Amino acid sequence: MIRASALAVAVLSLSALGACASAPQLTAWDAVAAAPQGHTVLLENAEVRVLRVSIAPGDLEPIHAHGWPSVMYFEKPQPITYIVYELVDGKPVERERIEAPAMPVGQTEWMGAEGLHAIQNRGTEPFVALRVEMKNGAGPSK
Repeated sequence: MIRASALAVAVLSLSALGACASAPQLTAWDAVAAAPQGHTVLLENAEVRVLRVSIAPGDLEPIHAHGWPSVMYFEKPQPITYIVYELVDGKPVERERIEAPAMPVGQTEWMGAEGLHAIQNRGTEPFVALRVEMKNGAGPSK
């Protein structure tokens, strides 16, 4: 049996709410545009976008969204705070904070598309992960 992490559960519940960056009002919040210092494009083509996600110790990344489902590989995990936002009158309003412990090094998670959120690194080292976004929206087979 696969045990879901706190972060994966948060992301899946956020995805289930329909908070997806592909929605027109969230397009400007795409991770690469809204939080470029923490999202480096390593590869992009018509089918995938590969991002290196990096957050310095103590830093809170800017609010952003991910419009496609993805696979995330935790290269240098740290304990994080996952902050969920919603748009109210066109402005992001904090809705929920989820404290998550550091994932094991090498942990790999399936993630649905994510609505507005930000991550704060509560650790003492940089948080580093690789995220492979599936532009065709393909998800895990059921």
